[in-house]
Amino acid sequence: MTDFDDGLTYAMTLGEFIALIVDCGLDPMVKFRVTHDEPADKDGKFVRHMEISLVPDGYVREYAGGCDRIHKVLKAMIGAGLVT
Repeated sequence: MTDFDDGLTYAMTLGEFIALIVDCGLDPMVKFRVTHDEPADKDGKFVRHMEISLVPDGYVREYAGGCDRIHKVLKAMIGAGLVT
């Protein structure tokens, strides 16, 4: 397993990235924002830039509180006490 917390930038397929997220553990919340989209080319393809945080249980309420929108499923999980 590679340690990715060294400040370097990595390139991989989306599938490998999703596997990396899943392998991180049972983090019940993903906090993200789109920072900007680059202009689309003539075929409509563009690059999307995002900031992403994986938030473990125990910190969900704290970090969700700073979000502009919370998905209804996560909101229900918080309300039911399934994540804190």
